Amino acid sequence: MFFLILLQTFLLEFKIGDFIFQDCDCGAICDAIEEVTVSKKGYRFSHVAIIVKDSLGNLVALESNIGGVKEVALNDFLYRYLDTNGKPTVLIGRLKDEYQKLIPASVSFLKSKLNIPYDDAFLLENDAYYCSELLYDAFKFANEDKPLFSLFPMNFKTKKSNQFHKEFEAYYQELGMPIPQGKLGLNPGSMSREKIFKFYKISSFGY
Repeated sequence: MFFLILLQTFLLEFKIGDFIFQDCDCGAICDAIEEVTVSKKGYRFSHVAIIVKDSLGNLVALESNIGGVKEVALNDFLYRYLDTNGKPTVLIGRLKDEYQKLIPASVSFLKSKLNIPYDDAFLLENDAYYCSELLYDAFKFANEDKPLFSLFPMNFKTKKSNQFHKEFEAYYQELGMPIPQGKLGLNPGSMSREKIFKFYKISSFGY
């Protein structure tokens, strides 16, 4: 009981609009994403979500994952993957003060996209969303159609060999489409390197 009360107290320290950058241990595809992208300070991020309130006023994580755009209980999201010490494998990114004004309109946009399918092809503007694409569009909308996050030519090649990662070769072969090497996009790692955040380790929030 004490744990639950303590947990609820610390949950109040999170704010609507906080980004949750997550190092996922979801298997080979997450490892592949982390191997071909670069995150802040050597972290290995393969997923990102944002904190909002649900219809009952509870803080939840809004994400685009395999099941599409969904709201997930915050505890469930944070404790989805743990490090060897049993701590969530996340870093919290809080927008700097000058960008906080964009959060309400971004959240409205995000709420309007609930249940839209997951973009497993990682392509922009195809009526589906991958995790970082969803947040890119939300804050672009809130910023009067000016992007807050940068797009880059996507890379699916390993840093060491400069060859396509075998996992992505198999992944896109199963989708029946060519690897979209060089097409514009973004990823949790590139978002984490933007200079618009203050970062907090999860221990700063009592976890």
